[in-house]
Amino acid sequence: MSTKKVAPFLGIGATVCLIIALSRPIPSDSTLFDLFSFPFAQVSGLLRLMSLASPTGNIVAILLYGLIGLAPLLALLWRGKKRKAGIEDSLLVIVSALLFFVMYVMVNPVLISEHFVDLSLGKAVLGGILYSVLIGYFILRLLRRVNNSKTSEILGWMQLFLALIAAVLVLSVFYLGVAGLADTIQEVKSANTDPSVSLAATNVLIIIRFFLQQIPNVLSIGLLLLAIELAGALRKEKFGKETVKLAGRLGTFCKLTVAVTVISTIVSNLIQVIFSRSLLNSGFTVDIPLSAVVLMLILLVLTQYFDDSSKLKEDNQLII
Repeated sequence: MSTKKVAPFLGIGATVCLIIALSRPIPSDSTLFDLFSFPFAQVSGLLRLMSLASPTGNIVAILLYGLIGLAPLLALLWRGKKRKAGIEDSLLVIVSALLFFVMYVMVNPVLISEHFVDLSLGKAVLGGILYSVLIGYFILRLLRRVNNSKTSEILGWMQLFLALIAAVLVLSVFYLGVAGLADTIQEVKSANTDPSVSLAATNVLIIIRFFLQQIPNVLSIGLLLLAIELAGALRKEKFGKETVKLAGRLGTFCKLTVAVTVISTIVSNLIQVIFSRSLLNSGFTVDIPLSAVVLMLILLVLTQYFDDSSKLKEDNQLII
């Protein structure tokens, strides 16, 4: 994986997110609830329809219900037979029990209504619990695989995760951020009951605040792309000149990101204070980039380490 492949993908994703954000409102709570309950609510609804349709449909629904619930246990038995099972695979027993429970209450939604005021919320909570166990299981599986992998494979996994994080940041900036900006402007407009009050200054400051808040995120995407490139260089040659060069660029870019994050927060807050009398909407933040500072220090140490190791390697080659 290289930045030449990741960067165009992120660019296309940013464009698509921007178009969707400008053309559609941000998802409602009900849409998010449906996302968390998918596909369990849909499958449970289908089983309910089959069960109520006819006696034969009821038998088929029960068989499907049992098969879905037992699927994780069958996977556990298969992994045990192949001698691939680890302690983390015990979570499959919990997944199976949760599947039986979640599917049962979703097939009988009256049981959800006894504990939750909103049916959609109840389904989302149940789906979220099941997803949390599934995600935890796959993360533990991944940790075991990484622990048993060679350095080159670990760096490959690192590149993949960095690319996924960059994609999440693109979604956050160009979809959630832009949609949130549009919603904020619309909310200010709806809340203004006096037509004689101009919203121009408020809207301009909202847009400026948005850009100042998103600049660090955009720089973080660039930081992740550089990290992917560095991981690729490490896979080829640990102490090569390209690795030392990229490590230095990454450390410098990290310092720039930290500085811009601090300055952007200060500028955003000061602008809002200066023009506070003209604003109908404000949002002050105190952003302390501790994680970025720690990352910067680690990168600077690694840069020096790579540089010293590269020089030592060249000296050893000259001696030989």
